[in-house]
Amino acid sequence: MKRTSMTRGARALAVAATLTAALLAVPTAEAAVTVLAPGSSVAGKTIGQWSEAWWQWAFSLDAIDNPFTDGSQAAASNGQSGPVFFLAGTTGSTATRSFNVPGDKYLLVPLINLELSDLEDPTASAAHLRAMATDIIDMVDSLTGKVDGIDLAADLFLYREATPGTFSFVTAAGNAFGVIPGTANVAVGDGYYLMLAPIGLGTYTLTYGGGISTFPFATEVEATVTGVPEPAALGLLAVGLIGLAWVRLRPV
Repeated sequence: MKRTSMTRGARALAVAATLTAALLAVPTAEAAVTVLAPGSSVAGKTIGQWSEAWWQWAFSLDAIDNPFTDGSQAAASNGQSGPVFFLAGTTGSTATRSFNVPGDKYLLVPLINLELSDLEDPTASAAHLRAMATDIIDMVDSLTGKVDGIDLAADLFLYREATPGTFSFVTAAGNAFGVIPGTANVAVGDGYYLMLAPIGLGTYTLTYGGGISTFPFATEVEATVTGVPEPAALGLLAVGLIGLAWVRLRPV
């Protein structure tokens, strides 16, 4: 009886190892990239409110592992937390990147965006900052948002998201935008964003950007993005499967 129990235990351990390897290595072929409708809410916040958090994240990053200037995995993961994973754009150039994202998190993708604040212009009122931001984004005349070469939406100009009010942020030394370190107490933002539903386990090529021909200004990123399990989820799975194997291993 003990030999039979040990054999079953070995099989259970083999199953655990196989399932864990499958979760790590095999993408979900039928998974699709879904764009949420403009103005949608995620975890109690509208996309416009998430754009505020995007700017707070972007300005908090210093020159080390900065996703706006470095396409590495460390850079992409720097400063990320919560249910939405932020993707970085550029400050006016093209970039090619490759990194993993948690497969169960939403992705906020900036096509083209801007913020204005009292840190950059201490004399400007919130109303003046808002008017300037609106005027500049009104000039956007090209947008790109594709997955594996296929358009993510028929009309990307429907996906404009302004911050609903003013917000604040703190800039790190060496931030990608060249803004002096300090605190912005009155800031506004405007631009075009796509909020993608969690992509699960799979690899996709996201191409996103936008431009204003009258400046001229243009930004575009081609990112190979792979959805992977969260480390915490893998840990729970491993504990559960090993526990199952341990039950099987006990002699009877």
